[in-house]
Amino acid sequence: MLVHYRKDYQKIAMGLLSLLPELRDEQRFNDELNWALTAGESVYLWKDQEDNHFIAVVILKVGDDYVLLRRLSITPSERSGHNVYALLTAIHEQYPDRRLMGTLDTQPLITSWGKANE
Repeated sequence: MLVHYRKDYQKIAMGLLSLLPELRDEQRFNDELNWALTAGESVYLWKDQEDNHFIAVVILKVGDDYVLLRRLSITPSERSGHNVYALLTAIHEQYPDRRLMGTLDTQPLITSWGKANE
């Protein structure tokens, strides 16, 4: 389930962002989250539907006709295609009239998800 970020989810979001290799430094993942929130980016957490725990965080840039998946961090034990695809489907359903796009890091996931949904 896609859950919009709230201030009381800050530690969870930072913990999930710290799983990204480029954000391992505490100050770096803290800066990333703060930047996303002040720049008007959309931050969501993803809850596993089976055990109701947060397992992922996404940072999205929402434009008039696109949604750019800037960051995606998911717990290592939950990185199955099923979980990632369910998350991308939920984002697409949240913004149905916008094209889901990715960065150099996230586009391969979006391409695979798109092919699986054809």
